[in-house]
Amino acid sequence: MTRTPQSDRRGGQTGRREFLALSGALGLASLAGCLDQLPGSGPKRIDGDAVADVASDEAPEIAETLPVDIGASFVAEQREIAREKLDSVPAPFDETQIPNGVIRERVNGEYEAAREAIRTSSDAGTAYERLDRATRARTSAHEVQLAWRSVEEDATVDDLRESRAAVADDVDALASRWEYVGDDPVRAAIVHAEVEREIRGARNWLSFRERELEYAAEQPLDFADVAVDIERARTSVAVASYYFDQFRGDLAREENQRERFETARNALRERIRTRGESLPDESEDPTSLVNRDVGRTAGVIALDDILRNARWRTEDRGDERDPPSLASATPTAAKTLVYLRAFEALRERIEDGDDVAVEEVEDVSELRTDAVDAISAARESDRNRLVVDALLPRFARELRWIDDRLSRSAADVPVDSAEWDASGYVVVAETCRAVAPVSTEVASVLREATDP
Repeated sequence: MTRTPQSDRRGGQTGRREFLALSGALGLASLAGCLDQLPGSGPKRIDGDAVADVASDEAPEIAETLPVDIGASFVAEQREIAREKLDSVPAPFDETQIPNGVIRERVNGEYEAAREAIRTSSDAGTAYERLDRATRARTSAHEVQLAWRSVEEDATVDDLRESRAAVADDVDALASRWEYVGDDPVRAAIVHAEVEREIRGARNWLSFRERELEYAAEQPLDFADVAVDIERARTSVAVASYYFDQFRGDLAREENQRERFETARNALRERIRTRGESLPDESEDPTSLVNRDVGRTAGVIALDDILRNARWRTEDRGDERDPPSLASATPTAAKTLVYLRAFEALRERIEDGDDVAVEEVEDVSELRTDAVDAISAARESDRNRLVVDALLPRFARELRWIDDRLSRSAADVPVDSAEWDASGYVVVAETCRAVAPVSTEVASVLREATDP
């Protein structure tokens, strides 16, 4: 979207920027500080209701998936566990059951959240999404159950200690039997990365300190917090075990992928290191990121946002600090490569003359349309679908968050404010455009990897 000069857009009238430049040339720079105080000369504003209408348009639905057969019976099992927990308590609670209003409100809120998650876990969506809702229902229901048991003094801190020890044993048992097997390195990397995520999550949920147990002994909400962390860990173990067993049982042949994953990880890190060396330093003035005289437009703001993500990711080595992480190194690298590619593409776009600016509602609409088109194009890509499906939701879902912000716009919105929010659409467009080519690159690295 190449912006035309203000003078052209306004039928030959001199814009504010041009007027300030002219007044400086005439020795009238002192006038500039007074312009915003003149009648009718304040910051330019646009129709917030129209902006909100733009943000209410339909957006592509991007499903979250995992290349594993997730049976309806397993989802139903998690849902039934949640129901049984809720059925064991007299919720929703009244003031005679839980006199403390803060505790009562919190527990009743979790009760409603669990019921809603149970309901939506049988609705439309992918099996992966339904399972996610069912497990959230399970953990919320457990929090309600244990909070009530704490109020009734029917559960103790010693019970929590025993539960934590038992779940920790389950995590260790899973880790000892789990192997990096697979018959296709791309599918294997995606599935094993998810198993790793669940195992790391379980260990993190169990990492609370003795001090937290001491607090739990005195306060039902603290008790429920610790109890639900243990239940989250227990659920993560159940899900990771299920994923691994389903994946392994579906293999045409078993090949150990560990060395291939190591080779791919090292190759992707080297690519990231090389490309990251060309990134400019972050700057307080994002307009300095492009070799062109341009203002702080939506495009420049987006460029700065993408740069910060790219630099943070090129410098981060979190996958080394928190094992298991060997398979996770591939999707982590892929996300970094998306930001690196998006930064270069957007910088080139601006330097080639596209300001990517917002001056009126139509500009916001164009930026959103561009983002929607980029999401749709990535979703419809017919190559390396497994990697695309793993990456795209992470970047595409940002659209909904930006829509939500803009849908709450006031009736009269400063252009600067609209431009700042609309810059998010630019980030979505450029990152989603990078998903397909990065997916091709990452899949090739995995398939071409040999022993280190």
